[in-house]
Formats: sequence, structure tokens, C-alpha cells
Amino acid sequence: MTEKIYLKCENCGFEEQEVLKKKIYNKSAYYLVRCPNCGSVREIVDKVKLSQAKLIISRYDISESKVINIPEDETYKVGDTIEIDGEKIEITKIETPESVKSALGEDIKVIWGKSLSIPKKLGISINDRSKTYGIYIYVPNDFEFEVEKVYRINDGFFRLKKIKTEKGTAKKAKAKDIKRLYGDVTRPVRNYVDLSEFYKGE
Repeated sequence: MTEKIYLKCENCGFEEQEVLKKKIYNKSAYYLVRCPNCGSVREIVDKVKLSQAKLIISRYDISESKVINIPEDETYKVGDTIEIDGEKIEITKIETPESVKSALGEDIKVIWGKSLSIPKKLGISINDRSKTYGIYIYVPNDFEFEVEKVYRINDGFFRLKKIKTEKGTAKKAKAKDIKRLYGDVTRPVRNYVDLSEFYKGE
């Protein structure tokens, strides 16, 4: 969803602007905004009060911890995407120090997140009737999977039977929201999605 701020357009007077880019630097917020009414684009600067929070970023099996400055009056929610040093990070947990779904920047002690700037390491359990084996692929975070579609990895084909997400199961989901995929070996078909380029041989 596009972030919006209540600000009058200098060109047409429309009172709501879309935020194209936002950056916090040296206690100032730099916004690049566009008017949805007339399409004019301009940059604005707003002074902000900052507070410090610990950020723990997960990248596969490795975590990095750093201290960041965040605006005190901005609300952060689990599921939001923030950008730190050019890296997109999805917030997975917020501590105030209690674990909460959302909080103002001034109340946050720790933000947990996963990097969206690297491919998603996704596990697949594939059943061939006699046994079930697991493999991993590394796919773009916005890559979409759908139950009952046939996928190919090198010379093998499987039909996707189940998508497990953070919230349960789904018929269709993007890689960033998926915990694991489950499929059954099937014969080669004409219409399939090729995942071979994302398989690293693990």
C-alpha cells in the first residue's frame, strides 16, 4: 500500500500526497511526494525527533544486530517493510520490551526483521510414494506459488499440494510469506513452472 501524508499540493491544492521515497537523515525526514490529483512531484524536508532501537536482521541462518535511529512519532507494525542502509527489511517482531504487533518509535526497544533484499531460502518436501525428501531453492521474495501447479527442478517434476505460511495454509502465496512447500512427484507435463535456476544442489 502506498504511504500517504496530509499535505496541500502547491500546484492544485489537493490535500493528500503519495510518498514515493522517504529517508531519515541527520534528524530530518526527506520525502519525495506526488499529488494523485495533478501528478506533480516535489521534495519536502521535515524535522523529526529520533529515538534509538536495536535492529536484528535475519539473513538465512545468520543474524546481524545494529542500533538504528527511528522517528519517535512514527508507528511501526509487524509486516511493515522498512529500508535501512539501502536494504529492505520486513518487520517480524516488535519489543517495547513486551512483544507487540505495533508501537510508536519512541516506545520501541527492539525490532526483529528479515531481509527482503536477498533471495528467499525456501524448503520443499517432495513425496515420491516410497519416501519424502527435502530440498532448498533460493527464489525472489515476490515469486508466487500456487497449489496444484506443476513445477520442474532439473529433470524432476512435482505437483504442489500444500503451501504452509506464517498464518496457516494458502492456495496461493508469495515466497516471502511461505514457511514451506509440499509436493508430490508427477510425470512430465507440457505446462509447468521451471525452478531449476533457483536450485543450488542442496
